[in-house]
Amino acid sequence: MEKYIYICLALACCLGVTALFGDGFTANPDRISDLQIHPLTNDLFQLTWNEVPGADKYRVYISGSPLATGDPGWLLWQESYIPLCYVPSSPAAAFFYVSAVHDDIGTFKFIPGGTFNNGTANITVSPFYLDKYEVTQDGYQAVMGSNPAYGSGVGASYPVYFVTWFKAIEYCNKRSLQEGFTPCYSYLTFGTNPANWPVGWNDSNANATNISCAWSADGYRLPTEAEWEFAARGGIFSHGYTYSGGNAIDAVAWYTVNAANASHPVGTKAPNELGLYDMSGNIREFVWDISANYPTGDQTDPTGPATGVFRVRRGGGWWDTASACEVSARSGNTPTTSHQSIGFRVARRTY
Repeated sequence: MEKYIYICLALACCLGVTALFGDGFTANPDRISDLQIHPLTNDLFQLTWNEVPGADKYRVYISGSPLATGDPGWLLWQESYIPLCYVPSSPAAAFFYVSAVHDDIGTFKFIPGGTFNNGTANITVSPFYLDKYEVTQDGYQAVMGSNPAYGSGVGASYPVYFVTWFKAIEYCNKRSLQEGFTPCYSYLTFGTNPANWPVGWNDSNANATNISCAWSADGYRLPTEAEWEFAARGGIFSHGYTYSGGNAIDAVAWYTVNAANASHPVGTKAPNELGLYDMSGNIREFVWDISANYPTGDQTDPTGPATGVFRVRRGGGWWDTASACEVSARSGNTPTTSHQSIGFRVARRTY
């Protein structure tokens, strides 16, 4: 799926002179910034650009005039698996842009990196993958061997709930091990396999800071608060909605007015701009960060403070009013909290 647009426009003049027209998404720190055109013959140019880490392939578009990204006037010229292609030099085909294509992985959506404002500062987030669904009861049981949910919506495709933040951490590592990935979380010096962690590791709120995250590992993990909010807002495709996916909450969220006092199967409301479901409503979602006031000053890939007790949860749920389901709404619970309206979804690195 073509989700992450690394873009630069170039003009191929008849004399072989190259002019750059700037970047499409200036918020993207990893955008293609050196699109170059090299004359080969009177009728042919070679187009080259920086390799984009994690890209599965590239798409080269062509036009006779400069157009906005996504304009239907752009003609797909070719796809390339290397940062190079050949293009005509005729005046009718003078403008080009290149997009890096990242494929979604199963239910995981590729989230293009970018920058958003959290109300206090500008936050830049690198690309990552995020499951388009909250973890379901069926998915949780397949990893953990049991389903703790009862009384507030039960079934294979319902979101899991009555899970603590600690259980979410355990799920991530166990699933990583089951699927052959490197787990992200370690407990003190006891390694990454929860089976080897000491008895009582998840009984005390104070133990949560004994868990560290290897952000470069390829296993499953909770999203950071910054990743979660950026994705909930629609990422680089955001329309600035109040709720994730729209301004009309009933179209995008299960909440106290329409949920009939229970959760609902995941993905039954409309998705947001990135194809993510239930980022507003249905089940409140634990994320990685310790809860605290936002720091001032712009940040890149923040992971929250190092000390504190409460862990952030986002999105609101069937239990909540509309205001708690807004993409900017924040709350928190202790890592030992288990509630009928709290679950989680998982993320992975891109490469």
